[in-house]
Amino acid sequence: MRKLLPLLALTAVLSCNDDVTGLGPPSDPTKETFAPSLGVNIATMTKTESGVWLLDVTPGTGKPDTATTDSITINYTGRLKDGSQFDAGLNVTFEVARLVVGMRTGLYGMKEGGKRRLVIPSALGYAGQAIRDTSGAVKIPRQSTLIFDIDLITAFNRVDTTKTSLRTP
Repeated sequence: MRKLLPLLALTAVLSCNDDVTGLGPPSDPTKETFAPSLGVNIATMTKTESGVWLLDVTPGTGKPDTATTDSITINYTGRLKDGSQFDAGLNVTFEVARLVVGMRTGLYGMKEGGKRRLVIPSALGYAGQAIRDTSGAVKIPRQSTLIFDIDLITAFNRVDTTKTSLRTP
């Protein structure tokens, strides 16, 4: 029995992975099928350096979201790849730092007045964390790809770099 215990322990350690715990691998939007109602076609979208897929449905003409943007006001709808809606808001203001990484990087460079679709892989969304509603029901399953349709109304900058200049004598 004493010789069997180390073997069982080694087997348990080697077999522990995300699939055993039920987590599964991170999502990969290039290998997923999206509900037709979403209008997602990864082949027509641009992939950012961080791994977010984006499509400017309507380019904006106003001030862009930049590195100095600290809050934004948007209209948005968030959905899962099956088309089910998990969140939406009209004229909602968010602190950029509180958004999931994929949304922060996907909004970068978007101009006010623009409409953009983001496809965010789970690693840049909520990853292995399930998001629940107030009743405790799962709203966003672990490892879910997130799809957001966003209208950027306003981007607020803490530091207005257009008013700052360095003058040399």
